[in-house]
Amino acid sequence: MKYKLIDLFAGAGGLTTGFNLAGFESLCAIEADKKAVATYQYNYPNTKVLNQDICKISPSELRSHLGLQREELTVLIGGPPCQGFSRNIPASNRSLDEPRNQLYKTFLEFVQEFRPIYVVMENVPEILKAYNGVVRNEITEKLELLGYKVTSGSLNSALYGIPQTRTRAFFIASLDKLPELPKPTHSQQITNDYRDIDFYSQQLTLFESNIYSIVTVRDAIGDLPSLEAGQEYSDQVYPSFSKSEYQTLMRNESSKITNHVARVLSPIQIARVRVLKEGQDARDLPPELAPKKHYSGAYGRLYWDKPAKTITRWVFHPGSGRFFHPTQNRTITIREAARLHSFPDRFHFLGTYTDMSSQIGESVPPLFAKAIAKCLIPDCSQMGYR
Repeated sequence: MKYKLIDLFAGAGGLTTGFNLAGFESLCAIEADKKAVATYQYNYPNTKVLNQDICKISPSELRSHLGLQREELTVLIGGPPCQGFSRNIPASNRSLDEPRNQLYKTFLEFVQEFRPIYVVMENVPEILKAYNGVVRNEITEKLELLGYKVTSGSLNSALYGIPQTRTRAFFIASLDKLPELPKPTHSQQITNDYRDIDFYSQQLTLFESNIYSIVTVRDAIGDLPSLEAGQEYSDQVYPSFSKSEYQTLMRNESSKITNHVARVLSPIQIARVRVLKEGQDARDLPPELAPKKHYSGAYGRLYWDKPAKTITRWVFHPGSGRFFHPTQNRTITIREAARLHSFPDRFHFLGTYTDMSSQIGESVPPLFAKAIAKCLIPDCSQMGYR
């Protein structure tokens, strides 16, 4: 039996993909961005995808159209837009009354109508303390009034097998018992260079201890073909065997590499990347190449043997973060960004380079969602290596 889900504010399908990896089937998804919808529909052709403003959709009419009784849906998932809570927005520009800060209420209206067995809402960590905890308390109290038991907290993706230190908040609710946040599956110990160790013996040790070493950038993208800035990998076939367990997982059900295209860089960007070594950033540039102002980590090369920092929608622009390849003179490709975000290789992105960057940066890492799904239903079907 397939567990059934509906994904609200679905984006390109990060949450859906994680739950799909855990054995769930997506019945319906709602997303206003038509470009993200195109990617979602391409990867989930059997899902009913509504490209509409969710505020204009009647929850009762949708439930009737899908032929669902209350408490028949396994889980309702979604991540209401979070710009109004994000720390990237100056405090002086934030207001609880702004429409973009109210969409969690729309999410709760769908919960009230469908009464799924489980509810999973994702957002930025700041939502837990925003406006002195008013939003967190309102979400919790509303769910409790609907008969749910609720847990909420902030989780770091690197502790769940994702090669990225992204932190997100989750509200998990259940009509049954009080749900728990998933326990970390990976230790904070950084793995060694795979060229210097016996991978298979380490794999055995990790399985025996039931804990895994944090996944690094090398573990994630070390098998992907080298490219120059502006070059596309057209052969598509994998040029080598996977070199890590994570790469094997990402290749599952895939026979080719897609979206592996290196973005064209300007002359000044090329000059900057050529003088930077692994792990260095704008602070290490000579005066004649240094930007007048920059973000922390801007024009930075990734470290091979650490997880990436948060992959944002600006991953295409080296001045917006640590998005240069560790050793090659270019920014990371869409496929490399997808690997760092834990999208499997079989997931294909559509649109322009900036469209695809947004689809990745604004999504929930699938393995994050899979950890949540397994926490809800421990015996859900296993796909992948854990």
